[in-house]
Amino acid sequence: MGRAPLLYVRGNHDRRYETHPPEGCDCIEDRLVKINGLCILGLGGSVRYSGGANQYTEREMAKRLMRLWPRILLAGGVDIVLTHAPLRDLGDADDPPHRGFRCFYKLLDRFHPRYFVHGHVHMNYGVNIPRLRQYGNTTIINAYEKYFLEL
Repeated sequence: MGRAPLLYVRGNHDRRYETHPPEGCDCIEDRLVKINGLCILGLGGSVRYSGGANQYTEREMAKRLMRLWPRILLAGGVDIVLTHAPLRDLGDADDPPHRGFRCFYKLLDRFHPRYFVHGHVHMNYGVNIPRLRQYGNTTIINAYEKYFLEL
């Protein structure tokens, strides 16, 4: 059995990761990486709610995504999108800190990735928070705490 890469993006509480990243992990923040033939896109952070680290307005997140658009086109698309925040109105919550981003829909509508994996909305926030959802051909996974995805 070989070593599988452990990929991550920063969350809204991960201030230290810029200077002290977790050992043995690869940050794919604002990157498109190819691993074993899979194109994986990473976009960390949450909606801006207090002005803290790794918080973005809708417009700022859309700009980050647009900067990656040419790389996604060149790669022929994306298989897995790894984010911290969920999509707006699909896996997020109503309180400002846990809202998702609308700009992610444009990515899903254009490239139809197999998986959109996010965290941020803890499963213990409510008993009716589903772990898995579907948006078109994309399976949306709330990977809060942990989730094992076999590919």
